[in-house]
Amino acid sequence: MPKVQRPLVTHTFKGKRFDDHGLDLDVLPDLFAYKQLLVETAKALWRRNHPDRERLPKNFEEALSLKFFSIEKGSAAVPIMREYEDQEQADFWRQQPADELDTAVELVSAAIAAANNNQPLPEALPKNIIPLFGDYGNTLLDDESVELNSRQTSTPARYTRSAQRELLARVMKVYTDTVDYTGEVRAVDLGGTFTLKLDSGAKIPGRFSADQETVVTEALREHATRRLRVKGIAEFQPGGDLKSIIQVKELIIQPMGEPAFDTTARPIWEVLVELGAAIPAEEWEKVPTDAARNLKHYLYGAPKEGT
Repeated sequence: MPKVQRPLVTHTFKGKRFDDHGLDLDVLPDLFAYKQLLVETAKALWRRNHPDRERLPKNFEEALSLKFFSIEKGSAAVPIMREYEDQEQADFWRQQPADELDTAVELVSAAIAAANNNQPLPEALPKNIIPLFGDYGNTLLDDESVELNSRQTSTPARYTRSAQRELLARVMKVYTDTVDYTGEVRAVDLGGTFTLKLDSGAKIPGRFSADQETVVTEALREHATRRLRVKGIAEFQPGGDLKSIIQVKELIIQPMGEPAFDTTARPIWEVLVELGAAIPAEEWEKVPTDAARNLKHYLYGAPKEGT
């Protein structure tokens, strides 16, 4: 099957080196570093969106195939394309909402814009990916920049060595991020603290408010058979290690082993309708109209009924 592509983001290199619309080979490591930024951000977003899953889907990273096929004028503009294995896969993805890779493109651009304007980083940006900016932009000279432009962003994000330094400086600070953990309550201090043990064995300290005390203590009493799902805000060390949960927004007690219910998941019937719509009409015409009555005939070759 032929491979197909769709535009993802355009990298436009600005500076004297690129005035002839040529791409200096020295900057190729920056394109690779940008891809790593996107991939690691997409992986972190997927894990955040699927707290009940321990592993990424099979071939998740391999499926994020990025390529460029030309260098356009306007300094040196490099349209980065997302490639799919075949036409059927491309048709499927065209009908889907933006996935983690699309979101990663927007979050990385938003982080660069925030650094340029001395604003807080996007709340949805996984903070543990910020150190990866240390590999992105290293080939740029002080008077050069890269403009990132995608279909979802009306204003390009301008990345420079100055923006890189600002982003890396923020890595040296303690930061906060949203969390969604499920684990066993192992200890409770009525002064407002508790310890949550995850399936991985990690123990996470946290704080709860007075009106949440009943739920936390109940989870402790039933810790042998019950698990507590905690949604809130956690504080992280500069290197990405979690310090503690500093604000609990939601607590849910659930039976041990029960997967966390994802309230944002799309109903299965909607997915089935979209999958059905993606199948060409001529393929639907091949489906027998008597398949329900003569299922054994079509599966095993048994004589048809009613003939």
